Amino acid sequence: MEENKAIGDQGEVLNLSSASRAMNTEPDEEQIEQFDEYEAKASPLKYVAMLLAFVSISLSIYLFYTGHWGWGLILIPLILFFGMLTYSFGKANVTKQIAYESGLIISAIVVETNPIKIIALADMRSSTDQKIIWGCQKMTIKNLPNHKIVVGEKIPCVSLFGIALKGYRRFFEPRPISWGYKNPDLISKTVELITNDSALESDNEWVILEQLNTKMKNSMDKEVVFFDEDLNKVEF
Repeated sequence: MEENKAIGDQGEVLNLSSASRAMNTEPDEEQIEQFDEYEAKASPLKYVAMLLAFVSISLSIYLFYTGHWGWGLILIPLILFFGMLTYSFGKANVTKQIAYESGLIISAIVVETNPIKIIALADMRSSTDQKIIWGCQKMTIKNLPNHKIVVGEKIPCVSLFGIALKGYRRFFEPRPISWGYKNPDLISKTVELITNDSALESDNEWVILEQLNTKMKNSMDKEVVFFDEDLNKVEF
């Protein structure tokens, strides 16, 4: 993580792209372990590290076999480095930590309280040159630490995204930032950031979520529903 990056600044590069606004703050592992409700899975970067380790090992063996002992020995630290990376990225919580620190900051609101249901909003474009398409997703969750849990409450989240097809992503994973950070002040700070990140009141993400609430009433849990700039439902 680059020094002096603030909440809301561009995030670190992930899979050849970076979030336009990210937390840029190391999350709390204990908070993630206790509250993050997504199934744990290893980071895709694990397989990159595995490939580089395999290439280094193969090259080292070749150099030893052909008598280039000096060059072969030089590769040993590199092999150990990529081996440690493979182990690190293989740990299930690494992907979750990356999501909180470098994922895109998005907005969500509470729409039901028993059980807790939220709807989350995300810009699904892979490039700002394209027409806006919003993705909206309803989720049933168990916990919202440091929140009042009332209908209409603003829930700042972070998200990683699925691969883009024809310029638009088709899937995203909203994570309330309270799942990853113990400090309640980060919630109000991020709500304010999202609120101020629009030129017009009509473009305000909280306003858009309120307008989409009725349209999302019959949507299935974790189903991503797409809307154009006029908030008309669209299909891909």
